[in-house]
Order: sequence, then C-alpha cells, then structure tokens
Amino acid sequence: MKEQPQKAQPAKKQPWYKYPWVWFMISLPASAVVAGLYTVYIAQQNAPQVIVKQNKFQIDKEDE
Repeated sequence: MKEQPQKAQPAKKQPWYKYPWVWFMISLPASAVVAGLYTVYIAQQNAPQVIVKQNKFQIDKEDE
C-alpha cells in the first residue's frame, strides 16, 4: 500500500502584535515623533533672548 503524503498543516494565525515586523514598522514613525518632540523641548530650553531694537525717538521718551 502506498502512503499518501500528508498535507502540511496551515500555520496557526498569530495575533498581529506577535509579528516582529509590525513592531519594527510602528517604531519608525514613533521614533520620529519622539525625536521631534525632543527637538521642540531643546529649542524651548535654549531659546535666544529677544533683543528689542529701539530707535532714537523711543530712547528719548524713556529719559523724560
């Protein structure tokens, strides 16, 4: 009697969060968001002081 080859069982479907490539694809835009927020934080902490330019007439008014 000739044995018939067994058909391969289909792999169990895993939930989406168990696939490593999903997390890799999520991490790319997530890291860009974190880097952008950190850049805004650095810009706020190291903001230059605003120098107000006064003309001759404004200086004269303050002396009075």
